[in-house]
Amino acid sequence: MRKNILSTLLTLIVVTLSSSITVALETDEDVRFVREGVDYTQYDKFLIQPLEISKTRLVPPPWVEGKAGQPRPWHISQKNALFLQEQYHASMKRQLEGKGGYQLADEPASDTLEVEVEIISLTPWADPKDEVTTKGSGEMQIRAEVRDSRSGEILVIIEGSMPVGEDYHENTQFSVDQDVEELFESWGEYLRLALNEAKVKK
Repeated sequence: MRKNILSTLLTLIVVTLSSSITVALETDEDVRFVREGVDYTQYDKFLIQPLEISKTRLVPPPWVEGKAGQPRPWHISQKNALFLQEQYHASMKRQLEGKGGYQLADEPASDTLEVEVEIISLTPWADPKDEVTTKGSGEMQIRAEVRDSRSGEILVIIEGSMPVGEDYHENTQFSVDQDVEELFESWGEYLRLALNEAKVKK
């Protein structure tokens, strides 16, 4: 059973969605806002916006130094940016539509929840060229919003940081890709379970 901060966060979403109580929690990820009195039984579709990474900062870990002790500048390549966006959408589709029976919509509707996730910063534990063993692949800071797609009304806001992978492994492109895929899969899984729980408890 994966016991990471993300699972704790999204378990909290289940609680807040089903009870419709506004919460503010002092954890690494906070459910910043939950709108009260929302009837989640009306929703059976998701409008998944593209993963927002246009302003993502790629932050080297503190132990990485360049000339004169300054961190080497790191950048997200176009190839990696495309991988993140494609993997995110594929994981959400697989979890919500494939396993949850929720349809992914292309436009706003009264029965549709809109989900938008922004990666604020990403800290890889190692350069892709480094032959090292790491625990996971890095850390990610995000902001996520869930809205009523028709009205645009914000229902849930989440912010915080989370690990990208938790197991020890060699620093390879394959292991990094696997960690990212598992993280995105867990986002879709817990979003699916949260809405399921909200519908049952209504």
